[in-house]
Amino acid sequence: MDIQVRHSLINTDTIKQIFNDYDIEAVQCDFLARGLNDTYLIMTEEETYIYRVYRGGWRNKEAILFELDAINCLEGCRVSFPIKKRDGNYLTELKAPEGLRYGVLFSYSKGERPQINVESSKVIGETLGKLHEKSDKLTSNYERGFALDTEHLLDEPAAVISPILKKYLGSEEEETLQIVVENLKADLAGLNLEIGFCHGDFHNHNMHIHDGAIEVFDFDCCAIGYRAYDVAVSWWNLENNYKNLEAECWEAFLQGYLAKRNLGGDDLKSLPLFITTRRIWLLGTMLQNDDVWGTNWINARSLELFIWQLKTDRLGDEEFYEDNE
Repeated sequence: MDIQVRHSLINTDTIKQIFNDYDIEAVQCDFLARGLNDTYLIMTEEETYIYRVYRGGWRNKEAILFELDAINCLEGCRVSFPIKKRDGNYLTELKAPEGLRYGVLFSYSKGERPQINVESSKVIGETLGKLHEKSDKLTSNYERGFALDTEHLLDEPAAVISPILKKYLGSEEEETLQIVVENLKADLAGLNLEIGFCHGDFHNHNMHIHDGAIEVFDFDCCAIGYRAYDVAVSWWNLENNYKNLEAECWEAFLQGYLAKRNLGGDDLKSLPLFITTRRIWLLGTMLQNDDVWGTNWINARSLELFIWQLKTDRLGDEEFYEDNE
């Protein structure tokens, strides 16, 4: 019987062999985390590094090279940056059982995940403001392959979510999702929104704080897109994970961001829309990659909570729900 592999886990001894191509001598390699990509902690006698192995079929070579160009353009920002091999290239091709994968070495961000409080939220907001400011001049010869637009953030995940909603909750809630998506797209289309480089997943899980300074990593979701979406992801994180601190920390985050750069009136108006957008994108991503998140959580209860969140976000859509009941 032929065995098909969706996502292999590469042995740490194999990862260590890759470092024959670098001007560093790895003395220890530990598997750190499995996710959409696999992360390894590399240690030498003097330094610590991160080695990322991108999952097969997730980002192609050109998309990864765009990501690395974007990181390298952020001169003056504290970010985890890619490190070249002796031959001047960043990427290593790995012939895994599921197909071709790519590995990249990154600098290690010292410190630990910042705790959420008013002080750190302001610094996190300032950090995103600096990142947006510095990336305004981004140029790359490579295509990312997607943008943080309504197609990627709404249409594509909704296509994944819809049949699951129909299976567990019926056609009525599938229709609710479609109504929300179409109304979000209409609302966003009516606004003059800033487009530029975005981190795509900017919240405190993707940064470390050391000596009071924030350093950002994991640009795997980065692309050109709505800057307000990038800002709203941090608000979504506060609302979902730090509800008791949301109001004061969101105010501090926004104050920090606006201290570094302006955000237009329409962009500010769009922020609640992008919280709902983030919910839809995340659920679609989790459903599409069940080898990462599993399927045990996919049930009527979790999907009912998702629909409740959409309806709570979009109270103005009630007439549309009622007309379709």
